[in-house]
Amino acid sequence: MLLYITILLLALPFVDLYLLIKVAGRIGFIETLGLVFLTGILGAFFVKREAKTVWRKLGVSVTANEVSRNVLEGAMIVLGGLMLLSPGFITDALGFLLVIGWTRIRIVLKLEEKLKEKSNFKVQVQQF
Repeated sequence: MLLYITILLLALPFVDLYLLIKVAGRIGFIETLGLVFLTGILGAFFVKREAKTVWRKLGVSVTANEVSRNVLEGAMIVLGGLMLLSPGFITDALGFLLVIGWTRIRIVLKLEEKLKEKSNFKVQVQQF
C-alpha cells in the first residue's frame, strides 16, 4: 500500500504537468493560467470557510470520537489547501474534494472505518 501511495505521489506532478500542457494547447496559455489562478482563489475561499466551520465544531466537541473526527477534518482541509496551492487540474480536483464539506465528511468516515478495521485493539482485564 505504501508503495502505491509513493508511486502516486511521484507520478502526480508529471501527470498534472502533462494535463496542463494539453489544456494550454487546446484553449491557450493565458486561459489555462487564468483557470489555475481561478481555482487557487476559489480554493482559498473554501479553505477559509471550511476551516472556520471545523474550528467551531472542535470548540464544542464533547466526546473523544468527535474531537478526533474534527482533527482529521482539519488535517484534510490543510492537505486540500496545499493541493489547491499547487498548479494543476488533478491536484485542484483532489484538493476541492478534501476541502468541500460533504465530500470531506464522507472521506473522513471511510478513513475512520478503515482505521477501526486495522486497529484490533482489545483490552482484557483479569481479577485476582
